[in-house]
Amino acid sequence: MNLIVKNKYKGVSIENFYLCGPEQMIHTVKDVLIENGVKEKAIKFELFTAPVEAGTDATTVTASGETKIKVVVDEEEFEFNMSQKQTILEAALKQDIDAPYSCQGGICSSCIAKLTEGTAEMRQNNILTDSEVAQGLILTCQAHPTSATVAVDYDDV
Repeated sequence: MNLIVKNKYKGVSIENFYLCGPEQMIHTVKDVLIENGVKEKAIKFELFTAPVEAGTDATTVTASGETKIKVVVDEEEFEFNMSQKQTILEAALKQDIDAPYSCQGGICSSCIAKLTEGTAEMRQNNILTDSEVAQGLILTCQAHPTSATVAVDYDDV
């Protein structure tokens, strides 16, 4: 975003910016625009989240234990302990692991990984098919570990 604002459209007068997308992205883009001198009143946005289908409420995670996790990303392997109250993505980011993600809302599929060991439960899933879930694919931004050990591989998707 900085590259676009500072270089590609440098000197171009833009009256309003209209943003639409996942909430985390909207706030990030809005902050970058403001940092680059765009007045807040010139930034318009629309927020959306993945809908929860009637009769299929988002899963409530009640686990409160610890899980030993192994994360593989970009051919690097990381092992650490995490709280089962965190999502796998939250735990990876807390460890400064460069795990792929975008929206953190379970709607963009950037954080897909393969669960290679253990079990996890997704709060919500509006992206993966039943077949993909059966193959072990998970949205790490929605997945909470439900076993004592878990391994996920971002490279094997």
